[in-house]
Amino acid sequence: MFSHRVRPTVRRVDLPDLRPWPITPTSLRRTEHGLNNESYFVDAAEGQFVARVYRNTVEPSRVRDEHDLLARISLHELPFQVPMPTKTAEGDTLAVLETPDGPRLAALFSRIPGEPASLDVGNARVAGRALAQLDRAMGQLDLPVRSPATIRDVHPLVPDPFEAIDDLDLGSGAGRVRGQLEYVDATHDAIAGSLPRQIVHGDFAFINVLVKDGKVTGMLDFEFAGPDLRAADLACAMYLTTVRAADAERWPALEALAAGYRRSLPLDPLEVAAIPDLMRRRSAFGLIHWIGRYRQGIAPKQEPLDRVGRAAMLGDWLDVNAARVAAIVAGEFKPKR
Repeated sequence: MFSHRVRPTVRRVDLPDLRPWPITPTSLRRTEHGLNNESYFVDAAEGQFVARVYRNTVEPSRVRDEHDLLARISLHELPFQVPMPTKTAEGDTLAVLETPDGPRLAALFSRIPGEPASLDVGNARVAGRALAQLDRAMGQLDLPVRSPATIRDVHPLVPDPFEAIDDLDLGSGAGRVRGQLEYVDATHDAIAGSLPRQIVHGDFAFINVLVKDGKVTGMLDFEFAGPDLRAADLACAMYLTTVRAADAERWPALEALAAGYRRSLPLDPLEVAAIPDLMRRRSAFGLIHWIGRYRQGIAPKQEPLDRVGRAAMLGDWLDVNAARVAAIVAGEFKPKR
């Protein structure tokens, strides 16, 4: 599939490997962020760029769909940038690089000013608003929207998530995680049949939000963008904030995130009520995704095991706090004085 572009094997991705693009590189360094793919900051005579080497897929059509989506989003007047691929000398947005692991799809993007947001109240508020602005724009795209994915659709190597849990050898903890998956599976039809659908970002993370001087300058990582429930993006952000924030910062950050989102895109009452269940769904999807990467041989077993711990923590926490989460999203929660 890659024969017309593959060059002789090299020991690592270095400056000569950027020959498909009409730039003159002067330096290249690996970024600190990114679990699914490899990214490199590139300084060149023509400006600053980010080179991305895809590890999650070898399907050119999947990457081209991502690039097409980015082009469509860029036509909307957003107050921040989204990544825009730089065309190769052949006029393509996609190339193939040789790596120690074999040929990999790659793309080069103009670098967006700003630094990845940290998880704190100030950034949660502006990130929430930017996510809502992005969702509003993607809701206007004229693209087909299929039925939302189930737990069996997350990764091709994990068609049976329950069997996959048994393979992790979790011992007594397996039943707890199985219960979480069973809950997400059992509630899928009711949620999927009642909530608005559209194209969503699909992978919110604070490191995917670039900020400068307190303002969002860019939203990154659209690899998993596609059709889903509209409220899934906010649920993903709420889930991530819940499991990663320090105990003392969790509620203030969640309130700021929801307030920022609500400012640009208030959800309807059914979506608000479904946010806790969509947070459980996101947790389950993340676990299954990393089991798949482990089965591919591109992630250590510890990665899905870490998600097992998060799923257990989130489940226990939502058992107590689901109503408060929904009230925060609706803007109805009033903290006690």
